[in-house]
Amino acid sequence: MANPPKPTALKVIEGNRGKRKLNKGEPDPDYLEDLTPPDWMPEGAKLVWNELVPHLRKARLLSKVDVPMLSKGCVAIAQYRRATTMLGEDLVLAEQTGSEESSRRAAQINQWLVAQSMAFKQAMAVFQQFGMSPAARTRIMINPQGDLFDVGKQGAGQGFFS
Repeated sequence: MANPPKPTALKVIEGNRGKRKLNKGEPDPDYLEDLTPPDWMPEGAKLVWNELVPHLRKARLLSKVDVPMLSKGCVAIAQYRRATTMLGEDLVLAEQTGSEESSRRAAQINQWLVAQSMAFKQAMAVFQQFGMSPAARTRIMINPQGDLFDVGKQGAGQGFFS
């Protein structure tokens, strides 16, 4: 799978190693002011939202257009937590008892483990985009609201590279 496109601000900071033309018209959406979770979200996901959103806003990583993606990540974390709780101590195997006539027991993979694994993968895919792992944070650069390419007006030594 190909690498996802890199934001223009990050290309400017890193020096545009690929020498591709920079997108001077890249959107710079407004930061999210209303930190209320969407109404449609399940209660568990709203708890995750309320835990994460203040930190993302403080880090200036959350804009209005990020709400749908962040919502999906919060739902995935809530699902992960639920699956982890339901797994209990038996992390791999769940026993099933046969019918009353058959007293055989069969071991199988605990389906909550499958749900936990899927939710984890979904959450990781979303939250890496927000720089929510040590490795992902190395690729995040905060761009203050304003003109991304107004470096020349700021004077020598006061642009992105100072």
